[in-house]
Amino acid sequence: MMGKTSEKNKRKLKYAVKAVKTSFCNISPIPIQGCPCPKRSISTITIKRKNIHPQADDKYGHWWFEIDGKESYGWWPKKAVGLSETLGGTDGELNGQTTFGGPSTQDPHQGDSADEEFNPMTSNGDCRTDGEIKDCLRSFANTYSGEWRWTVGWGQNSHTFQDAAMKHCRIFKP
Repeated sequence: MMGKTSEKNKRKLKYAVKAVKTSFCNISPIPIQGCPCPKRSISTITIKRKNIHPQADDKYGHWWFEIDGKESYGWWPKKAVGLSETLGGTDGELNGQTTFGGPSTQDPHQGDSADEEFNPMTSNGDCRTDGEIKDCLRSFANTYSGEWRWTVGWGQNSHTFQDAAMKHCRIFKP
């Protein structure tokens, strides 16, 4: 009788240890050897951020992301904006297609350098392929809608678009 109980307890302990390890792998901010699908950088996706420069063409800065260096997505006002549209909001659109010359799969800043550029990371335990993450970003971008507004950093704009895309697709800044 002791043998069966002991073996049963060993199996329970083994499963408990595996569950704890898997949970820890999923929440750890650093890669852990032995975790399934360790945290990794996605080199085929680049997050780009031009900072606010009141004297530049992009006074509010602009944030976008590029996939494979061939396609990119950012959020723009549909028409040129003045102070009232900036503070009060106006229609927004993907890639500034109406006024700023971006086609549906390319932000007008495609290929430009930015003040900040990085390849996003997955978290430990995220076993999705790069292709699945790219598809997630594309899908998010193509279903995003609403206004464009820049009220001292608040509102729906290229910054909040990029933040929301990263959160939705579960990718992170390194």
